[in-house]
Amino acid sequence: MRHHRIRKERRRLVAARALSVLVLLAAAAGAAGQQPSEPPPLYGQTVVSVSYTSDGPVDAEEVGRLVSIKSGQPLTEEETGSTIRHLFATRRYFDVRIEAESMPGGVAVTVHLFRSFRVNPLKFDDGVSVSREEMRRAIPFSEGAVFQSEELEEGARALKRRLDAEGYIASTIQPEVFFDRKTFDARVVYHIDAGKPARTAPSLFDGETKPFTRQELLKKAHLDAGDRYRESKARADADRLTKFLHKNARLRGTVELIAAQPTGDGRVMPVYRVTVGPRVVFVTRGIREKQVLHEVNDLLEGQIFDEDLILQYTENKRRVLQRKGRYRAKVDYAMAEQGDVLTVSVTVEEGTKFAVEKIAIAGNDSVSDKQLKKLMVTQQKGLLFVRPGRLVDTVLKDDVDAMLGYYQTRGWVNARIADPQVTEGSKPDRLIVNIRVTEGPRAIIESRKVIGAEHLSPDDLEKILTVDPGKPFNPNLVRQDSFALQNRYRDRGWREASVKDNWTLSADGTSADVVYDVEEGMRSFFGKTIVRGNTRTGTDRITRHVTWKEGDPYSEQEVLTTQRNLTRTGVFRRVELRPQPADPANQTRPVEIAVQEGRPLALLYGLGYQYAPDALENRNDPFGIVGVSYNNLFGTMRSASVELQYAPISRRGRAILTFREPFLFNTNLPLNVLAFYTREPIQKIDIERVGSVLETSRLFGRYLRVGLRYEYQRIEPVNPQDLSNIEREFSKFDQPIRQSAIGPNLFYDRRDDIIDPRTGYYVTVSTKYAFPLLLANARYTKLSGQGAYFRSFAGGVFAVAARGGAIFPYNVEKGVPVPLAERFFAGGRTTNRAFETDLLGIPGETVDPDTRATVHTGEGVGSCAATYPDLTGYDCDAGPRIVGGNGFLGFNAEYRFPIFGNLGGTIFYDAAQVWKRPADIRLAIEGDRGLRQGVGVGLRYMTPIGPVRVEYGWPIDPRVVPFNVTLVDDKGNVVGVLASATRQEKGRFFFSIGYPF
Repeated sequence: MRHHRIRKERRRLVAARALSVLVLLAAAAGAAGQQPSEPPPLYGQTVVSVSYTSDGPVDAEEVGRLVSIKSGQPLTEEETGSTIRHLFATRRYFDVRIEAESMPGGVAVTVHLFRSFRVNPLKFDDGVSVSREEMRRAIPFSEGAVFQSEELEEGARALKRRLDAEGYIASTIQPEVFFDRKTFDARVVYHIDAGKPARTAPSLFDGETKPFTRQELLKKAHLDAGDRYRESKARADADRLTKFLHKNARLRGTVELIAAQPTGDGRVMPVYRVTVGPRVVFVTRGIREKQVLHEVNDLLEGQIFDEDLILQYTENKRRVLQRKGRYRAKVDYAMAEQGDVLTVSVTVEEGTKFAVEKIAIAGNDSVSDKQLKKLMVTQQKGLLFVRPGRLVDTVLKDDVDAMLGYYQTRGWVNARIADPQVTEGSKPDRLIVNIRVTEGPRAIIESRKVIGAEHLSPDDLEKILTVDPGKPFNPNLVRQDSFALQNRYRDRGWREASVKDNWTLSADGTSADVVYDVEEGMRSFFGKTIVRGNTRTGTDRITRHVTWKEGDPYSEQEVLTTQRNLTRTGVFRRVELRPQPADPANQTRPVEIAVQEGRPLALLYGLGYQYAPDALENRNDPFGIVGVSYNNLFGTMRSASVELQYAPISRRGRAILTFREPFLFNTNLPLNVLAFYTREPIQKIDIERVGSVLETSRLFGRYLRVGLRYEYQRIEPVNPQDLSNIEREFSKFDQPIRQSAIGPNLFYDRRDDIIDPRTGYYVTVSTKYAFPLLLANARYTKLSGQGAYFRSFAGGVFAVAARGGAIFPYNVEKGVPVPLAERFFAGGRTTNRAFETDLLGIPGETVDPDTRATVHTGEGVGSCAATYPDLTGYDCDAGPRIVGGNGFLGFNAEYRFPIFGNLGGTIFYDAAQVWKRPADIRLAIEGDRGLRQGVGVGLRYMTPIGPVRVEYGWPIDPRVVPFNVTLVDDKGNVVGVLASATRQEKGRFFFSIGYPF
């Protein structure tokens, strides 16, 4: 190992040598009678061999891929130059030389490679409070970067600035580098002598502070004289003082930190520039002064107080009032400055509350009122909350633009719509919106021509173009077709292709001729793929994500797809693809892939709270969690993680070990391996599961994902004595079940947003086959599916969903039931919100309504006495209890509407049922074995992770459910019936996160 120490004051690293390109075309002296100064004529001769030398370890596969010189082909200047450019672009080499020597039958070529040093590792030897991650962000290079001496010194200066900001103004930074020629790593260490942190000197205010004294301002600052100086605290004080000025009516006031001045005694004096500005006085009429001041302050965040801001406030205020029904509200302002006082007068006249009685459209001879009104957000008054009939000028203007756009994109190019007129309705609080349309003639496409498309067949053009003769003329479609043609060319190598669209209308406006003028230009192809910046990750693993092959037509879409693929791996902090200019000789375009690797090791730890709605006890369950993950094992992009979660109150938790292989059997199929232990509740039963999962999936196109999953697990109820007595028809109901199951799954998603969809649909189907393997005794086939559809309607979203499933068990005579965790359940926040979680079913078959009683052994009377006075000697455990079934159907419909900001409401209808056998499934409504119905309302608040919902549902047909109070022994066996009673079905509240479907 070579040791090299750099002293900031006296030494600098010698810069890496510049690229040296040397082609030695050696031959016997005077072989061709040429002058010694002329190169021998070896270009053009056949290459008989290609080899390379290196002063350090290299990736032989990568070198072979980037060398353009090939055996059996003529040696050319172009291939020699491209070889050097490609290898040097990787930044793994600071010098590349090519030597060619005459041999019998041609020339032998040797590529000499001289490795660059890479920064690895990057260390900080310090004792300051600045985190190492912050220091890494401060310097201009990172681990894995090519070592450059000038960046080393620049990093020292950047660290000095960062430490100064933390108050270490006397700090010194001395970089040190160790070079290892075996690995060509440059170990960079910054030795930091931070010294003592500086204290804060009294602040200096630059500018007039009247009417406030310097002491008044200092009292509002948190960074006091004598405190340790930190620039972040000084800037926070500047913001704090600005807010103080605003609070004291100096809305134009600003305080800005402009300097941190060292003093002679080693302290730091913050210097603030102060602008106080005039005192702003609001004079209001029709609105409270405090309300105006509060709303203007909210609007002032990030803006300057001036007349434009007040104008913006009045326009916003009028819009808000109109949304509340005050259509003719007036909001005016006036500003007058005299001396040190700026008076802002705001007058609000809310006026009468109005609703739209009617929308009258005239002149629309070709388009129905119904069709045009579908385009409008403004609607006449209807159901409360759903259609309040509010009229807002800006919304109405957008409605008119939407109607005009509808006409002009369907052939009525010269259509016009006059400004809407609002007149009185049949009642004093009703309005009529009058809209007059002038349609004009409708233009039909007479002809369509494409000029200059030499490399597209007529069939290709028909597939691309949507504008056809005989259809209504739509200038937007013409422009979209132009873009589609251009993108088709650019995705097939014609990078510089351009398409111009021209259209002309006939004199009477009834026909249009469309012409697309194509200039194809030169076609380019993908050249070499050059990877740089990777120190841990293998180059071959990165190139596996590349979606093109060398020689394919150049496509920007493939470049973007590759960038997405690499970003999704989670291995890299930054991924940048840089297509290079095309080689004029062969029109090939090398693509550089520059990556910056992230830190592979991540730690997870913390405390949390979980709400377990499926549990009857300990629903509010705090827990602790700890985990560790590594996302680039051995530089292969493989990842592994372990996570532990435990809730001490309920003793529930999980331990999960995961492993991901991105290229299963050297293909593009990923493999996820999961080993787990979980203990989770299903109503009163805690289920313990131990097992493993193997899963792979593949995306077909943009919308369809197909997967295959295999699992082996041991499933056991922790408290089998609390299982329903219905379970006892299976002799092994209370014993562990071993399950080996495999099955494909399919997910097709066309939603516009996966968190908060407004349009689109999705369909998911899954199957599972449990078969005997490795002592597995569960035997069944499970089929399930779900679909949902979303559509914008009346300012909200109408959503419907249907789901169903069937389980076909085998070998029931052996006494092994379908595992409880695999059965179907209904009731709760996702299936039917009018019924308790997982407890909707057919009494006595898929849900157990009975209350269980045990002999009271303590002092006093048992718990049964509170409900059943005659059963004082017993303790009661009220039902119902889960059983679940092998057949399931569910339907949901809901309307989601906005209320204010992120707050919205929901009106819903649910229908669901669970049957014991698939053959029992019925589409009947209600009755003894039909779908149970529920309706309800709810509120939701949209957060970045989805909606937080509070909902209440009640059964459409609430029933009185009979049940028995059964006496059971300590193992849960029924030994008698003590009493009979009934239970009235009631509505339910649910709190949840995420939509039900």
